[in-house]
Amino acid sequence: MAERKTPEQKLEELEKKMSQLQAQKKSIQQKQSKIERAQRTRRLIENGALAEKYFNCDKIEPADFEKLLKQLVQIEQVKTLVSTPKSGVVNE
Repeated sequence: MAERKTPEQKLEELEKKMSQLQAQKKSIQQKQSKIERAQRTRRLIENGALAEKYFNCDKIEPADFEKLLKQLVQIEQVKTLVSTPKSGVVNE
């Protein structure tokens, strides 16, 4: 016959389960964060490679490239293109 647990034992078991669930939650959050960082890194690399390809700027210093981009985004047509929804395709 199974032994009945005292309220203290029940509380202890629940606290143990809560601790395990919190550790599980933290682990899942860390995995999700790692995935998001990897996706961001990939996007940054791909976008940087495309910028370098189309601007032919492999010999430009980052500070100079930033100045170029700042000037570029001030052009009204560029502003329109940049504000296009992500799912939208930019007309070529």
